[in-house]
Amino acid sequence: MTHDTTRHDSAKPQELYPAEFHFRILVEGNFVGEDALKRVLAGHAVTAPLSHAAHSKTGRFRSLQVSVRIQDRAELDKLDAALRAVDGVKLLL
Repeated sequence: MTHDTTRHDSAKPQELYPAEFHFRILVEGNFVGEDALKRVLAGHAVTAPLSHAAHSKTGRFRSLQVSVRIQDRAELDKLDAALRAVDGVKLLL
């Protein structure tokens, strides 16, 4: 009788591409960089356009949302960095 001694690491998630990613972008309440965000997104397969999602009770922050079809991890990392680099972006989820 033989036993399979191969270690299967089921805790490590598999990355499957292409995949659709739904971003929530937290910005300052007076954010005026939507055109900059749209320029960043222009080179990607946007599946749901940039739109307003919500705002904080005090108006200090608001959130935008966008969905993008990503082909591989490198594209995801590049888009993530470019969105975070836009002036006024506080958090990317």
